[in-house]
Amino acid sequence: MSAAPPQSPARLPSFRRELRVVAAVAAFVALLESYARVRAPWLDYDRQHIHNLPETVAGLESRAAASGAPRVVFFGNSLILRGLDEPAFHRELGTLGGSPVESAKITPVGTAALDWRYLYQRYFSAPSSPPDVLVVGFLSHHVHDQEPVKIRRLARHFVALRDFPELWRTDLRDFHLIAQSVLCHGSAIAGDQPEHQIAMLNACVPDYLDGIRANQRMVESAAARHAGTASSARPAETFGRLARWLETCRNHGVKVYLVAMPQPELWPLNPEVAEIARSHGMEVLDARSINGITSADFSDGYHLGESGAAKFSRWLAAAMSKRLPAS
Repeated sequence: MSAAPPQSPARLPSFRRELRVVAAVAAFVALLESYARVRAPWLDYDRQHIHNLPETVAGLESRAAASGAPRVVFFGNSLILRGLDEPAFHRELGTLGGSPVESAKITPVGTAALDWRYLYQRYFSAPSSPPDVLVVGFLSHHVHDQEPVKIRRLARHFVALRDFPELWRTDLRDFHLIAQSVLCHGSAIAGDQPEHQIAMLNACVPDYLDGIRANQRMVESAAARHAGTASSARPAETFGRLARWLETCRNHGVKVYLVAMPQPELWPLNPEVAEIARSHGMEVLDARSINGITSADFSDGYHLGESGAAKFSRWLAAAMSKRLPAS
């Protein structure tokens, strides 16, 4: 029986061949990144709203410069986005004899105090740009420090490059989170990854996005109800993020009105929120129980519907008519 011929040693790929593979992978990733950057503003209404924020701020400043009216920014999330009817607010303000104002909405969905702080610093940090008034709608979990950080979105869309050291010092002390925030800020693939996945699935599965939104509304509604139930097991709420943001606004000469938003069921407002607001020269407006608003005025058990928005807008105009600065 003859012996098997010796096998030739495996040949390793040359450095040049390895370099070509690396270059091909890098080109493919660069192509995906380019597509993600172009596609991101059109993934959904919220991304388009965020993409248009520089124009929104510039438009507000331009109108205010032309009219001489105070600048009012309605700040917050979908509660204000869907709950405030701006034209109705202005009409009611005029009916009540209030001074005319120029206004804009900055209301990315799902945001909370940490997001608002860096959104404000990104778009209103220049000496000439701060608004005269910020009107901020919130529920209890939006303003305390226990609200989870949505790091992808925060780093990609809300934090300016100059503000990252501050974010790392106060809220992202873990090296992994710091590295993730840097990656998400620089890459649309990393920063907007869940939205790209949702867009692809929605193209393949009928009504997928509608189902996701319906599920999100149910989760938000359940979270709001849970936040409103007292429990000795829950950790004590702290408000360092809110306090730091209000301190920044005070230093810029901006008046902030924190509006406790209505819900189908009355929710408890931590008195420390009002105390922090007062200590910084700000004010809390309690809209949790507006006369005439019932559960029928909510479109999904969480957001105000058309009738609720009209009632809330009239209430807010009446509350703000004597608080807004004169032209």
